Amino acid sequence: MKKVFSILFIVAVSLFSACKDKYDVNSYVSIAGRDTLLADIITYIYVRPTYSDWQSRFDPQFRKYYVSQIGKFRFEKYFINDKGIHYYYLIRPARSAEGSIRGVGGTFRLNEKGKIVSFKEVFNTPIAALPELQQRGEELFNRMVKQGNVNDYLKHPDYIEWPDKITYYDTIQHQWLIKPGI
Repeated sequence: MKKVFSILFIVAVSLFSACKDKYDVNSYVSIAGRDTLLADIITYIYVRPTYSDWQSRFDPQFRKYYVSQIGKFRFEKYFINDKGIHYYYLIRPARSAEGSIRGVGGTFRLNEKGKIVSFKEVFNTPIAALPELQQRGEELFNRMVKQGNVNDYLKHPDYIEWPDKITYYDTIQHQWLIKPGI
């Protein structure tokens, strides 16, 4: 009887592990770690606090602001590949008066101290309803993880708003800019 129970337990654990979403952030970080990571990402992708600029927004004095914004964001997808590249897909407030939401996906690495380096936003979706952002985000995230880009979707404005013909993501200032000469 003990042997049967042990076998059933192993089978149940195996089935649970197999069903677990490999892109679930909780598979990679603890709940406390998730909030810290989310605040770190928000520092790169969200509205800067008053009196900060693209450089000073990372200063410790502004950390409290980014932590206070965590409740506005949803960690939808997360994955770390065998080369140490972290992939993320979040649903975030759009910078609009309507209180709308959009998706954002990208990559980064962590240094030996656990701090984000080589951060990049790969795409921003247009404003949409949550179910659409979840469905489209899953497609975009899968493509980004498998191919390292979402180039096949760049001409689909229902999926990607940025980058486009006139915008690009600047990895120095960590913001979307207008291409020179346009």
